[in-house]
Amino acid sequence: MCKDAIVFFNKPQGIELEAGKTYRFCTCGRSEDGLFCDDSHEGTSCEPKEFTVDKTKAYQLCRCKSSDNLPFCSGNHSYYADSDVGKKIKF
Repeated sequence: MCKDAIVFFNKPQGIELEAGKTYRFCTCGRSEDGLFCDDSHEGTSCEPKEFTVDKTKAYQLCRCKSSDNLPFCSGNHSYYADSDVGKKIKF
């Protein structure tokens, strides 16, 4: 987890990912879509997390940036209220 990360949103997003394709997950919470890196982390201590999946299917991706299993949702978004969106992650 990046110490400069902000909560992009307090709910995950379902998205279909393609098996074997390399993705660059946004860990800073500053990218335009909150999911994939667009280099908005520049100037922070954050770096994108590269990952692949073994099976083409829909996955729940973390947008609160504090999942215990980035880039996948672990339910930690339930700790954030709507008022926390755009603020530094709590843990």
